[in-house]
Amino acid sequence: GSHMTIEQMVDRLLSYPERTKMQILAPIVSGKKGTHAKTLEDIRKQGYVRVRIDREMRELTGDIELEKNKKHSIDVVVDRIIIKDGIAARLADSLETALKLADGKVVVDVIGEGELLFS
Repeated sequence: GSHMTIEQMVDRLLSYPERTKMQILAPIVSGKKGTHAKTLEDIRKQGYVRVRIDREMRELTGDIELEKNKKHSIDVVVDRIIIKDGIAARLADSLETALKLADGKVVVDVIGEGELLFS
C-alpha cells in the first residue's frame, strides 16, 4: 500500500468501470490472538452490521465466538459501493470513516478483482 490522500484514493477507485462493486473495509485487527469480544461489541455499538473475520463474512447480529488462542484478523465492512457518477463524496466519506476506525489503513475489496490496501 502507498500513502495517499483521500482524494487520490477516490480518483483511483473511480478509475474502475461503472457498476464495479466494492466493499470499503477497515482492518481493525490483524493477526492478533484473542476472542476480541470487546472490539466486536464496540463495532456493533457503533452501528456496523458486517465484519470479515479471517477472510469470512459474518453478521454482527449473531454471537461471534472466536478461539482465544488463535490469531485472528477482523475487517469492518464500512460501506458497499457501486461505481457510478456522483459517488465520489460518499466514497470519500466511507474511506475517511474506515481510516479513522483502523488507525490510518483501509482495504478496498473490488469484487472480482482483488483488494487494494491504502494508508
